Amino acid sequence: MSSLWTRRKWSGLNSTTLQVHPLFWVIMLGALLVGQFFQVITLFAIVVLHELGHVTAARWYGWRVRKIELLPFGGVAEIDEWGNTEPCAEIIVALAGPLVNALLIVVGWGCLWLEIWSSSWTTFFVYSNLVIGGFNLLPIWPLDGGRVLQTVVSLFLPYRSAMLLSVYVSLLGGLALLAWSLSFKPSPHLNGLAIAFYLLFNAILAYRRRHYQFLRFLLARQAYLEDGKAAWIERTVSVPPSLSLAQAVNGLKRNNYHLFIVQGKTLPCAVFSEEKLLAYYFSGSHRHCRVEELLR
Repeated sequence: MSSLWTRRKWSGLNSTTLQVHPLFWVIMLGALLVGQFFQVITLFAIVVLHELGHVTAARWYGWRVRKIELLPFGGVAEIDEWGNTEPCAEIIVALAGPLVNALLIVVGWGCLWLEIWSSSWTTFFVYSNLVIGGFNLLPIWPLDGGRVLQTVVSLFLPYRSAMLLSVYVSLLGGLALLAWSLSFKPSPHLNGLAIAFYLLFNAILAYRRRHYQFLRFLLARQAYLEDGKAAWIERTVSVPPSLSLAQAVNGLKRNNYHLFIVQGKTLPCAVFSEEKLLAYYFSGSHRHCRVEELLR
């Protein structure tokens, strides 16, 4: 035991830590108190299989899964490569969990057709997978849908803008779920309240960690460029000489290699590369220097 969380190493997943959120136990305990033991075990199995879908897809791409946190509505896998690898792979890994739920629904229908399960048990099993899989597709970070939203938007907007947009959408989604939970009379929906507060907490945490996440994105880009691994679309960006380096890197987009064209009234037209921008950005306290200083 570690504080309120249950942690252990999964021997088959190298250094991956399994962490069970206390909210999971609270909701499971509530179900046990009303005599739904087998339903609780089934929900636990569905959540674990959902998360193993993410882990399997991540390991297929050679990613390192550092931690798995089990929640009543699914799980959250902490992956080092997230946001710093191929967008298509990120989407596949994010959707692998709900895909497992879809496959389990097919299994449930098959068991009903073969008369292995009763109609009532199949209904519970299918409904549970629909709720867990469907809820995870909501565009709220850190749910699977929130990860897909951030990845898709980052293909059209600069990465920092996409990251912030997904956080704002997550805050609105959490507030909407909170309002929905409070609308129940005579008492609010307690499970909904617990999940809403969890999502709001994570959205606020993501906002507070936005600089750290963006810094990891920039460091990963620099490493890719230095290793010659990047095969991105070349994109030219016209910038004024008075633009700061911090403002310039805020405009970097995924899957794009940037060439910056500096045009000023008193300066001849000049071009500098993304490698030069990042190298200067990370060399000391130059983040608020103007891009014209790169041309000296």
